[in-house]
Amino acid sequence: MSRLPRVLLLNYEFPPIGGGAGHASFQLAKTLVAQGGSVDVITSSPTNQTTSDVADGVRIFRVPSRRRGVHECGWLGAWSYVLSARPLFRRLLREQSYDVIHYFFGLPTGVLSLCAAEAGRIPSVVSLRGSDVPGYDAVNAPLQAVHQILRPVTRRIWSRADAVVANSRALSVLAQPILAGRPIQVVTNAIEADAFSPAASNGRKASAELRLLTVARLTQRKGLQDLFRAMTELRQEPLRLTVQGTGSHQEALKELARTLGISDQVQFAGFCVREQLPSVYRQADVFVMPSLSESCSMAVLEAMACGLPIIACWVGGMAEYVEDGVNGLLVPPGDSQALAQAIRSLLHNASLRAEMGRQSAAKARKDYSWERVTGEYLAIYRRIMDRRNGHGASHAAG
Repeated sequence: MSRLPRVLLLNYEFPPIGGGAGHASFQLAKTLVAQGGSVDVITSSPTNQTTSDVADGVRIFRVPSRRRGVHECGWLGAWSYVLSARPLFRRLLREQSYDVIHYFFGLPTGVLSLCAAEAGRIPSVVSLRGSDVPGYDAVNAPLQAVHQILRPVTRRIWSRADAVVANSRALSVLAQPILAGRPIQVVTNAIEADAFSPAASNGRKASAELRLLTVARLTQRKGLQDLFRAMTELRQEPLRLTVQGTGSHQEALKELARTLGISDQVQFAGFCVREQLPSVYRQADVFVMPSLSESCSMAVLEAMACGLPIIACWVGGMAEYVEDGVNGLLVPPGDSQALAQAIRSLLHNASLRAEMGRQSAAKARKDYSWERVTGEYLAIYRRIMDRRNGHGASHAAG
């Protein structure tokens, strides 16, 4: 087909709400529109009001949801989005002619695929992001309990979709048992290379301290408690950690820093608008992501694009973009001593940091562009549209 498909994209998180998945869906939508496509989005409202607007050519419909905050959803926020979005979803399907429906997150967003008969007549894609896959966030017992209860619903949502996509090979493998052998394609996240780039050629400003940085939602899964314990072994070393982000674990982390005696080495910098993030990365020497589970971290990709060496845990999809000993160092999850050793190995080796940073930037530019990601999604859209057109209703209508 010559024209680009008209897409209805649904995500309960979308800028300024949420984190990496919201930004990923917006970048995909913007790139599709820039290439001549059409995208409508149904997402949550930061003001808990029903609104609509246009950003970068993308029509955005926002519905109320009872979120805990801009960057923290909670169960009430997730499921109230589904209830608020349902009537708008059904109305748009009646009034508009979409070629593809794209659901970001199997749960809760994908539940909408079960809420309208019209949805079954349109080719659909479900993008798995991590927390919507059973077994992903193993430290979150309530989440795993919900996944166990809703496993039949998850299987039905995924099975009805014409394509299921994971953002890393590791997440695809974790999700595979739900679909019993049906293929799950991998399409990674990406970064905006024009915004996230290394510091100017004269390099980062010199500092007497090693400047560590992490950018994350402050939850237990992000493993900052292990990083803080690692820093107790480096208390006499010249280093400082900036924690950029907010979340439900923030006060507990501040108390842990006080208890461990490292408060003077840790700065809680809070929320940062996305436009200022490149500057934050460029002021750091090393990026640390001690997550206990991770699929395809937007923050790590952004740090790589800005020329930072990465220290991370050997979990999920991390090893797919952080090559141990090349553009960073990988350590076992939850191992504070290994984290301390990784930091120590980069602390007094500026040349190694610089080389790893160059490797990070080169890998990010080469492998993680939105043009590539959009092209891969376009290929999926066209394939499932052709399959529907050529062979009538597929398994997705069942």
